[in-house]
Amino acid sequence: MTGALIGQETESGFIRGAAVGAISGAVFSIEVFESSIVLWKSDDSGIGCALYLIDMGAVEISFDEVQNLFDIGVAKGLPRDSVEKIPTITITSDNNVDASGERASCSVCLQDFQLGETGRSLPHCHHMFHLPCIDKWLIKHASCPLCRRDL
Repeated sequence: MTGALIGQETESGFIRGAAVGAISGAVFSIEVFESSIVLWKSDDSGIGCALYLIDMGAVEISFDEVQNLFDIGVAKGLPRDSVEKIPTITITSDNNVDASGERASCSVCLQDFQLGETGRSLPHCHHMFHLPCIDKWLIKHASCPLCRRDL
């Protein structure tokens, strides 16, 4: 497509530019494919083995585990009993409005708080979330989903 656009702006023409672009794209794709095969079969620095393990491991792991494939020591989630110790709050007309006067909403599910719902206000940053939303988040992550402050 790029070849066609370049051909349109030059004297070579749209069709000729498209043909040249298609051919050069095909040649590039073949070179990338051949390089991938050579890298895959290579035993240099164990890269072939690492690629194989990643490829085979990806078949057997869940989405959550894929995110932690190259884990670098990021904080894990909180134990359920620690999550339960975070105080709950009932949504009232007094706490249902943010500082700008807009209705407050849960940053996890993006839904507005309804009067009478139960939520949690995190201890350090005081951000507020629906109870099921924040509990599920905190079991996987030990930080506020909004400001990322560690708990």
